[in-house]
Amino acid sequence: MWCGRLLGISTIFAVNLLCVGSSFATELKTGAEFLNISVGARPAGMGNAYTSLVNDVTAIHWNPGGLGLMNSRELAAMYSQWLIDTQYNFLGFGYPTKMGTLAGSLVVLSQGESEARGASREKTGSVKAQDQSLALGFGRNLGRLNVGLNTKWLQSEIAGYKTTSIALDMGLIYPWSRSVFLGLAVQNLGPGMKFINQRDPLPITLATGVSYRTPQGLSLALDAKQQLYNKKIQINIGTEYRVLPMFALRGGYLAKFAQDNNLPGTKFSGLSAGIGFAFLGNEVDYAFTPFGVLGDTHRVSLSLKF
Repeated sequence: MWCGRLLGISTIFAVNLLCVGSSFATELKTGAEFLNISVGARPAGMGNAYTSLVNDVTAIHWNPGGLGLMNSRELAAMYSQWLIDTQYNFLGFGYPTKMGTLAGSLVVLSQGESEARGASREKTGSVKAQDQSLALGFGRNLGRLNVGLNTKWLQSEIAGYKTTSIALDMGLIYPWSRSVFLGLAVQNLGPGMKFINQRDPLPITLATGVSYRTPQGLSLALDAKQQLYNKKIQINIGTEYRVLPMFALRGGYLAKFAQDNNLPGTKFSGLSAGIGFAFLGNEVDYAFTPFGVLGDTHRVSLSLKF
């Protein structure tokens, strides 16, 4: 009974937060936009529809409630060749205990170095840009309800200027039945990022999701996400089919209802695909996402469970 009450309270809180965020939201620019880049090749291949499906250490990024579903220690890493010669990498570790699952992760978006030039176009050195997030999370199973919370330390560096901040995520996953799971997460609650005299709010996001899993190895997932400050809404649809216990095919679609007009698209915009290979309880995953003239992104993930 108390699990149902907690679920109801959490749902009411999320709806109220969505309404408050929508009422105050204007076309505000947000800081730490790298927090919106997905972690893990498996969810990326499924169109980022992972809020209710996550049950591994990447839950520290998607929905900390998923940490409560972990039943073995896990070390995971991801390498991603991101847009315009940037790299986006993830390293995470989860450790289930009798009290719950402890997890930590490091995310780095590295844009490398580029030449800096003066007013006369003379070379004056190099400019470096890098963003990173260090997270600590905890998730626990409370009867049928799985709840989680994590904190993040954020740092951004641009041309020698650095700024830091903190953020908070919280979420839950509720198994409606053996096949249907519901998920809810609130991400990136924090004071924002301040460069020089300008403070930009963090990309606070409310994510809800539902997933359906069959004994035959087919999983279907649907997410709805809203970024409260810039009024961006996303619908994510994903599917995974375990052709064999050791081989999975994935596909997904991400629809945005507030597109950035400065980013040219393609007829394949929003589509994603991926594959996974499992061996001895471990898994290697790959995902591909096209971004039109901006290029294509490739993610490779490795998950070791022991």
